[in-house]
Amino acid sequence: MNSYTFMGLDVEEGEEVNSRKKTFIKRGIAFIKSRRQANRLTRNNITRDRSCAHERLVAAFFSEDSIYDAIKFRKMFRMARPLFNQIVTDVSNHDPFYRTNMDCAGRQAISGLLKCTSTIRQLAYSAHADFLDEYMQISERTSRTDLDHFCQVVMEIYRPEFLRKPTVTDNEKLYRHHEEKHGFLGMLGSLD
Repeated sequence: MNSYTFMGLDVEEGEEVNSRKKTFIKRGIAFIKSRRQANRLTRNNITRDRSCAHERLVAAFFSEDSIYDAIKFRKMFRMARPLFNQIVTDVSNHDPFYRTNMDCAGRQAISGLLKCTSTIRQLAYSAHADFLDEYMQISERTSRTDLDHFCQVVMEIYRPEFLRKPTVTDNEKLYRHHEEKHGFLGMLGSLD
């Protein structure tokens, strides 16, 4: 007595079941292969020249004889260049995500300066991530990922000193500074 007879199946019926299983598995494998092939054909791979984008950015804003001066830099990034450089340095030292490495294809990955610049431009102008693709050569998805990482890192680095509720002493300093600058007592939360 074999196991197929015990289950109420003849040996021939058991072979038929095995044959159907094999056919089903072969069809499944063929379907998966066809989907993979279709994804390869329909996927839109864009080759981005990130090293040239980095060089353009450095030449425009960060070199000794940059195209844009400090006033134009402040207008473009809504902060002074030394502050921007300090933020990029702090973020790059704190999180390995912002260090320039090699990607999985053996090419140089996106530089930390490009990632931070993209993120700060998004924050400064409420720019859509896809808007920066042409100049920065960073995809929309990567820009959004950079923004998430940047916000987390900035909160980790600067929360103890800058992202806390002001103390009474801090409030008094703010009031004094406002009075010196404008000639009258100000109030926290005013629109000026």
